[in-house]
Amino acid sequence: MKRLSNLTGFGLLALMLCMPLTGMADDAGEWKQASIALQDNSAAAVTNLSTQERTILQASLALKTDKPGQALRLLASAKGGSDPLVALLEAEARRQQAIAAVREAGGSGKEVQMLASADLNRGLGEADARLKAFMDRLDPISGEPVDILQPGPDVASIFMFDKARSRMFVYQPGEDGRLKKITDEYVVTGSVKGDKEHRGDGRTPNGIYRFIKKLQGKQLQAIYGPIAFPIDYPNELDRLHHKDGSGIWLHGYPMDVSRRPPQDTRGCFSLSNKRLLAMAKHVSLGKTWVVVGENLRFGHSDDKQKLLASVKQDIESWRHDWATLNTDAYLSHYHPEFHSGTRDLAAWKAYKRRVNAGKAFIDVSLSDMTLIHDPNRWPEGEVVVAEFVQHYRSSNYADSGRKRLYLARSDAKSHWKILLEETLGK
Repeated sequence: MKRLSNLTGFGLLALMLCMPLTGMADDAGEWKQASIALQDNSAAAVTNLSTQERTILQASLALKTDKPGQALRLLASAKGGSDPLVALLEAEARRQQAIAAVREAGGSGKEVQMLASADLNRGLGEADARLKAFMDRLDPISGEPVDILQPGPDVASIFMFDKARSRMFVYQPGEDGRLKKITDEYVVTGSVKGDKEHRGDGRTPNGIYRFIKKLQGKQLQAIYGPIAFPIDYPNELDRLHHKDGSGIWLHGYPMDVSRRPPQDTRGCFSLSNKRLLAMAKHVSLGKTWVVVGENLRFGHSDDKQKLLASVKQDIESWRHDWATLNTDAYLSHYHPEFHSGTRDLAAWKAYKRRVNAGKAFIDVSLSDMTLIHDPNRWPEGEVVVAEFVQHYRSSNYADSGRKRLYLARSDAKSHWKILLEETLGK
C-alpha cells in the first residue's frame, strides 16, 4: 500500500549511483544569503535548527557551489552512521571530486559523462527540499492561504499539502475568523508526480478531503510509524471523474528510518515520527480538512475576498430562488454535468419540478458555512466546496441537516454552478 525507501548502506556503491543536487534556486545570491544566515547564531530561521540539520544545510550549499571538499569537512562532524542523508551528501561530494580528478588527469569525455550521469537524486531530493524550505523561511511565505475562504465553526484545523514544495502547512481557525499557522514543514508525498487517477499509480491525489479515521497499535503495521490518519479519498468529485484507489493516509516513517526523499510513498503523506506525533493533537476526525495541490497561493487578500464574495453571492441567489419557488431560476444554478447520488441533471430537474409543484411555500436558511477553494484545475474549471447546515421548511415538510455542495465555474467572469450536491445527515 505504501512505498518505502532504504537509504542505508551506500558506502562506495553510492559513488556509482549519485548525481548532483538539482538546482531549485539557480540564483547564487540566494545561496550566499542562506550561507550567511547559517553562520548567524541569532538568526530567527537558524535558532530552532539542530546541529545536524544545520550541517546538512551548509553541506548542501557547499555542493551547489562546487565546493565538495568543504562539504566533506562539514559532514565529517555529523553523525553519518545514523543519518542516511549524510551518507548521500558525502557520496555526492566524492562524485564531484572524482569528476574534477578525471578532468585534471585528462580523462575521456566518456568517463566524465559516466560520473556525471550517475543517479541518486531520489535521496538527495530531501536535501534540496530542506534547503528550499530554509531559504523560504529567510524570506517567509506571508499572508493567509488564498484557498481557505471561510472556515465555519465546525472546522477544527486545516492541513494543506503542497506537493511541489514538499511542504505541509497546518492552520487553526480562531474565534475572530483569522487563521493561526501551527506549522510549515517538510513532508513526503507520492513517488510519481501528478494527480492520482487509479489504484497503484503511485500518485498523491489533489483535492479537498477530511481525516476520517485514526489507526494505531495493532491496527497499524510498524512500517507506517506510530499512528496514521486516512483521508476520505475518493470523494464524490473524484468519483465523478472516474478516479479510484484507496488507502491514502498521513503516516510516519518505519522505526529504523530517519530520512525519506520528497517523493517516496505510493500516494500517502509521510512525516517523521516525532513530527507526526506532535501534529496528531491537531487532528479532529471529520472536522480537520485536508487540502492538496501544488504551488499553493498565499497573500493576495484582494483576490481572496473577490473569490469569497462571488461564491457567497451565487449560493445566496440559489437559496433565494429556491425559497421563492422560482423553479426555473433555481434549476439554472445547476451545472450541465451535475450529479446527486444516482440522479444526473435531467433526473434532478424532473424530481425538483415534481416536488416544488406540491408546495405552497418554502423557507430555506443556511448556517455554519465553510467555503474552501480547490487549488487545482478540474475539467469543469475551478471548484469550491461549500458545507453548511441547511434549515428547510415548507407547507408539508420540515428538516434540518448538513449539506455539501461542489460548485464549479469555467472562468472568473462566469457564475458558480452546482456540480455535486450531497446530504450529509443531521
